[in-house]
Amino acid sequence: MFKKWVVILALLMSLPALAFKEGDRLTDTASAGLSLDPKKLTIVDFFAEWCVSCRHELPEVNSLYQTLDSTGVTVVGVDVDEDVEVGLAFQKELGLKFPVVNDPQQSLVNEFTPIGMPALYYIYQGQILKVRFGAINNISKVITEDLAEMGVEL
Repeated sequence: MFKKWVVILALLMSLPALAFKEGDRLTDTASAGLSLDPKKLTIVDFFAEWCVSCRHELPEVNSLYQTLDSTGVTVVGVDVDEDVEVGLAFQKELGLKFPVVNDPQQSLVNEFTPIGMPALYYIYQGQILKVRFGAINNISKVITEDLAEMGVEL
């Protein structure tokens, strides 16, 4: 019986870390890597050049970012492309105005372990308030509705 539990425990410990989820607190390394302002609700958007859905959603997020300035809400992108030059060219092609952290070593994406791309995390004072994974039609409308549920008026 003891051997069975040792095997089960070993298997559980070998599983990859679960993705950050609603209600979780960020680790210090994740907070530092994102340079989050604790006074602002931040939408963290994980994306990559190879992600077709990201290519459709990022222009909407970019437009919305420019209207969020006076609301106490901001956006930080995390480009997970392993080739920084590819990522920078992609960001330039889309004309992104919000700050972007390039993550070529995959340290942030490995810490968050999102289960789909793009991945949005709403974070305030180190706590994840809401998560959205994968392609979402009319993402700016969805984000606006999410923010309204959180008491943010645009």
